[in-house]
Amino acid sequence: MSRVIISPTWRDNFVGLLLVLLGGLFITTLTWIVRSVADDVHPLQAAFMRYGFGTLLLLPLVVRFEKTDFDPKLLGGHFLRGIVHAISVLLWFYAVTLMTLADLTALSFTAPVFVTIGAFLFLGERFSYRRLAGIIIAFLGAVVILRPGIEIISLGAIAILISSPFQAVSTLMAKHLARHTSIYAMVFYLSLFVTMISSIPTLFVWNNPSLHTIGLTFGAGVMATAAHFCWSRSFQIAELSFTQPGFYFTLIWAVAIGYFAYDEWPDIWSGLGAAIIIGATAYIAARERRAAGPVRVAPRIEGEQR
Repeated sequence: MSRVIISPTWRDNFVGLLLVLLGGLFITTLTWIVRSVADDVHPLQAAFMRYGFGTLLLLPLVVRFEKTDFDPKLLGGHFLRGIVHAISVLLWFYAVTLMTLADLTALSFTAPVFVTIGAFLFLGERFSYRRLAGIIIAFLGAVVILRPGIEIISLGAIAILISSPFQAVSTLMAKHLARHTSIYAMVFYLSLFVTMISSIPTLFVWNNPSLHTIGLTFGAGVMATAAHFCWSRSFQIAELSFTQPGFYFTLIWAVAIGYFAYDEWPDIWSGLGAAIIIGATAYIAARERRAAGPVRVAPRIEGEQR
């Protein structure tokens, strides 16, 4: 039978935003782990190990798959997303070893801009000037943080700037797949295909890891898997253009971990930028609640059956 898609209510969007914030904390912890093992293994190998462990952790989810999760047409979509996501991930892991946590996170904020535009153009999500203004303001907050420190574009910055559009495409593909497949399939297939793809460059940089590194990368797999569960669930229940500003809050986690783990004390520009980002996110959430209307039933998606 056909699936009926219900337009998200403000509660759905709010829960989706909270899931994005929690996922950001997990990913920031992952960033700390990647930097911690950089002296032992190449970042490309760290990416492979993280996704390899993640795939093993996710194997039990296969028993929760629905019938449509084995649809060859959907499997092709998962594989294509895996390719796009792998490119983004490998560039991101490389950049982690070259930049401070705050700078890395701030430059990653270009991805939500691409996501919001793509959600409007390709997914039919409603356009709100307030949402767009909030995202632009939050992005400017990230620029404020980077202003004192970036004089020339480093290799790490270039890697992140290339990674961000690929991350945005992966996010848009996830939103589309969430309409047709279960959250279990989304998370498992992504981990499986990224592991397969990242194994290719890893062959050229492999170094036998220590037990300490194995333990840390296993922890990275746990953190990242939890983050993807949070984000995949958010994709299912909330609108991307509403939840994307929540990714900016990851900067707060990055500043905190950077301070406690690496003594990277944020300066006045970091504080000002963080205040702008939090203010923009809070503004969008408040406007969404005020403007919330009755729940609407969206049109049936062609070809979507159970």
